[in-house]
Amino acid sequence: MSIRHKIIFLISIILLFSGCADTDMVFKRFKLNFIPHNRPEPEDIKQTSPEKCGVLMGKIISNTQRTKPLVVVAYSERYSKNRIADYTVLFNPGPYMLYVPEGTYDIVVFEDADGDFLCERGEFLDRFESNGSVSVEAGQVVGKLDIIITDTGNKHFDYPISLEIPSDTGSKLKTLVTGGTVDLESEMFSRKYGAIGLWSPSKFVNAVGGSIYALEKYDSSKIPILFVHGSGGTPRDWKYFAGNIDRNRYQPWFFYYPTGLRLKTLSDLLQEELKGVYDKYQFKQLYIVAHSMGGLIVRSFINQYVSDNHPYTIKIFVSLSTPWGGIESAKLAPKNPKIFNYPACWKDLASGSIFIESLLNKKLPCDIIYCLFFGYRGDKLLLSGADDGTVALKSQLNFHVQSEAIRCFGFNEDHISILFTEEVLRRFKEMLEFIGG
Repeated sequence: MSIRHKIIFLISIILLFSGCADTDMVFKRFKLNFIPHNRPEPEDIKQTSPEKCGVLMGKIISNTQRTKPLVVVAYSERYSKNRIADYTVLFNPGPYMLYVPEGTYDIVVFEDADGDFLCERGEFLDRFESNGSVSVEAGQVVGKLDIIITDTGNKHFDYPISLEIPSDTGSKLKTLVTGGTVDLESEMFSRKYGAIGLWSPSKFVNAVGGSIYALEKYDSSKIPILFVHGSGGTPRDWKYFAGNIDRNRYQPWFFYYPTGLRLKTLSDLLQEELKGVYDKYQFKQLYIVAHSMGGLIVRSFINQYVSDNHPYTIKIFVSLSTPWGGIESAKLAPKNPKIFNYPACWKDLASGSIFIESLLNKKLPCDIIYCLFFGYRGDKLLLSGADDGTVALKSQLNFHVQSEAIRCFGFNEDHISILFTEEVLRRFKEMLEFIGG
């Protein structure tokens, strides 16, 4: 690749992600390869090669009340340094998520019984399926890895361990599945964490987790609207929408995820999270609204939703500024970058990528009402033809997707302002009225 192409690629990726993410994080990531680091091997893989990683998910179930932090740890014989690939801290039994390099793992649970923020051998509680191991492939999401903690059984633990628990782990957000509620002004929804999710998914999973969150307790009399942000974004991007819909009729939900991962992985993650929400509440129908890259994730999820014959109904899907035809500049990404480690999602966003080409092979179900919103107020700095400052109009208006839309609305807005405009919100409310929700 020529120097000119490398410069164009770097500027393009900054433009694409600058709307939702902190661009300073771009340059910090750019400098990573020039800074010596001595991270444990699993963390190094997660940081530099997220496309080689997968997700392990499940629930911790206890037959007794737990008052001390629970620490869920993934081990592998492949690594040294106590063989810890990832861990997460829970303050109550419930869902957990681990982000690990591809491989085979033992998943175990500890309890910080003495409250010293250290995870020690004598505090071992239980492991997944007693002596079972779990394999995960690159990009795979493995769910249903539930661990039932009992007061009986073998409590012997033969792995060496000396794991220090960060003292600020109590700041994690409460998910919808655990019955918690959130405030969109939370620090966890700041641009800082959106940028971390893009450039360092491993740090995001440790700090936030990634799940479905709600502003209020579940109410079966209200229709849930799931909002899905774009690359480098957070649920706060939906503050204008969520604050101006009829909250007596609708309950806003938000899928918050590390946007730097491969898009199929994120689609599978969304599927697992919604399974958990359904198991908890048995909701009957769901509306989905997605911005930018989030629309691609939702479409991939819907393709799987059709195959799996879900017990709930997706009644409406609205996408805003989604690059249905991909991003042309992503083709300039070097095959084996040695200087600039761009996010793994960039490979799927490239026009003509395997993900983009396969995404639209399945038609949307006839019973899902699809509406396409697009913006056309661009700056023409790098993109040829009309655009919204980030995504080309040609990509937003992919003919195949247009043919599936019951309504198609264009707005003189850029890639970000489309989320905060009265006219866009008005059209969205018209769609809700149109379907009689």
